[in-house]
Parts: sequence; structure tokens; C-alpha cells
Amino acid sequence: AFCGAFVIYVMQYQNLNVIDPNRETTQSSFATYPSDNISNYTAFYTEFIGTAMLVLSIYAITDKRNRSAGPVGSPFAFALMIMALGMAFGMNTGYAVNPARDFGPRLFTAIAGWGSKVFTTRNYYFWIPLVADSIGGVCGAGLYRLLVEIHHPAIPYESQL
Repeated sequence: AFCGAFVIYVMQYQNLNVIDPNRETTQSSFATYPSDNISNYTAFYTEFIGTAMLVLSIYAITDKRNRSAGPVGSPFAFALMIMALGMAFGMNTGYAVNPARDFGPRLFTAIAGWGSKVFTTRNYYFWIPLVADSIGGVCGAGLYRLLVEIHHPAIPYESQL
């Protein structure tokens, strides 16, 4: 994500110099930032639930013991899942749903001229995608195991080999 931010920065360098020559407002083109009308509590909850749903969905789509969506259906299911997450959670925080997807570009923008404000904006929002997404991912995986995976019939040891 850091390298991707660099590529976009180089590609948009001239536009950024015209639109935001002092690097004051365009940092949100690279990393996620919460909407002005939500608190950090809501942002944390949004990121936590979004990432939990992402991981739970990945488990459901890729679980060999579930009915397969097939070679065409699985990518389509992933695309629908990402679209649904964006529609549900994008308005609040931009749905980072991955700590690296937010932190890498944020680190790049700090180095590229936006400075420390990329970490201090919105009451130090930067930590929310790191922590909420990490905890949400673990909880989403655990929830799938608790609600679905433990109810699959046991596989005899010999057939696992």
C-alpha cells in the first residue's frame, strides 16, 4: 500500500501542486479518514464490524466444507462482498478493513509533505484502523468458527491425509 501511494503520488504530482500546493487537504486521497459528523467511537465500531464481516465472509466463501460457488462464482461473491462493505461502511470511514491499506499510505503522506497531521487529524484517528481492524479480523474468524465451522461433521483422520 505504501508503494501504491507512491505510484499515485507520482502520477498526480502536478494536480496535487495545483489543488493543494501546501499539502493541507488532499491527504484523504491516500488513506482513510472518518466523516466529519461521526465520533471516533463510531469510527472504531464501523471499522471493527466491517473487518469482522470481511473475514467472516472470506471464511464462508473459501470453506471447503461449504457448497462451492465455483470458479466463476467465488470471485463474483468476493466482488459482491467488497461492494456491500463499501456501501455499508464507506460513508463513515472509507472502510479501511485492513490495517496495511490505511497505515502504508498514511505513512507515505507523512513523508511526502503532509507531515504529522496525517496522524493527529480527527483526534488521532490513525490508530483506529490499526486496532479495530486487527481485533475485528480475529473476532470475525472466531465468530465463523463458533457459528459454522464447529457444526461441520468431523472428518476421519485417514481422509485428511
